[in-house]
Amino acid sequence: MAEPGVTETSADEDFSYVQIWWIGFGFLGVMLTFTLYNAFVPLMYEQFLSSRVQIGLLMGTDNLIGLLLIPFIGAWSDRVTGKLGRRLPFIVVAVPVAALTFAGIPFAAQALWSLIVIEVLFTIAMQTYRGPVISLLPDHTPPERRSTGNGIINLMGGAGVLISFGGLSLLYDIDPRIPFSIGAVALIATGVIVYLKADRHPPYVDTSDVGEARPLMDTIIGVRDLVRKPNRGQFYILAAMLTYYIGYAGLDAMFPLYGVNELGLTEGRAAFVLTSFAGSFLVFALFAGMVGTKFGKIPTMLTGLTILPILFLIAAPVRSVTVIVVLFAFGGFAWGLVNVQAMPLIADLGGRNRIGFFVGLYYLFTMVGQMIGPALLGGAMDLIGDQGLFYGGAAAFAGGFVLLSIGKRHLPADPETLARQEAALPTVE
Repeated sequence: MAEPGVTETSADEDFSYVQIWWIGFGFLGVMLTFTLYNAFVPLMYEQFLSSRVQIGLLMGTDNLIGLLLIPFIGAWSDRVTGKLGRRLPFIVVAVPVAALTFAGIPFAAQALWSLIVIEVLFTIAMQTYRGPVISLLPDHTPPERRSTGNGIINLMGGAGVLISFGGLSLLYDIDPRIPFSIGAVALIATGVIVYLKADRHPPYVDTSDVGEARPLMDTIIGVRDLVRKPNRGQFYILAAMLTYYIGYAGLDAMFPLYGVNELGLTEGRAAFVLTSFAGSFLVFALFAGMVGTKFGKIPTMLTGLTILPILFLIAAPVRSVTVIVVLFAFGGFAWGLVNVQAMPLIADLGGRNRIGFFVGLYYLFTMVGQMIGPALLGGAMDLIGDQGLFYGGAAAFAGGFVLLSIGKRHLPADPETLARQEAALPTVE
């Protein structure tokens, strides 16, 4: 059903969530392979390096490559025209390279230099794939249904994580080559599903000829324009996402230390407590998307960003593991209200012809938050004690609330309304 006052287009009438489930297999493949990569590549580096700092820096190359590459690829994909449309050419090229290099990681682990080379090639291919495959969601979904659609995408990504942790990781002890080889096959299979099920010219992206592709210049101009007055609202919204990701990433990285030092848990049990947060998010991801569809993306995000600081402040003095688990379960639900709406909101800001670029900006800003979050919350723990993890996290989520509210006020109009109006315009085949 359309929202009150909104006329459904014929494309809306043809829309089906089934196609979004199929496209979601792309994100399942991304999360499956990256989960295995993050879990086991550090162990391979440990054969050659004793410094945790060096290992951490090498493992950070995927975020660095993503920061540099995803906005560039997003802007480029907005300019591509042809039989395969805008996103599929990147998927067709990147998926085979990513699968081949992923399968080659255990073989390359015979020497440090070869492991570094194959890891860098893998991350370049995956970051080339990631932006376009995520952009397919708003390309195929009317703006008022993107929150629910992104709930489906997050659910599929969570399934990829569960497959990696619950199944493939157990095969690593038998032979490290087995899970990586299966992961490579799964990446190819999910890429093929996306290729077969995605429209070549989706209804919610501009299919007209937009001129010569100038990805580097388009990226530079787009980032520059963000800080100019007419686009200030978009900048504040992206800054809000960077800020609240500081709280999320800091909790994810630093809570095991808190659990050991403050709650008396073992390292494994401390890390396991976080599954209540992640599991709750996975369970409620689709529901959170439906909430966003009914009440709007920004109001739903603001609700989640109201709940999260309160939960963190309650958790700071708590020393009961059971209570912490319960609070984290509520936290995962609140995080779903925030995170499931975020990418669709950014896609709405991109209109019909800049979806890829704005999805790239989403990853740029959130990756910066993920990179600096552990250090900032770790600094808060050093300054005021381990409880600084929760006080710092509460401040980050509250800061996200303030910036998102400011961004909403600075937008010239509601982004969902603008996106719906653009979606009703005829496309050029």
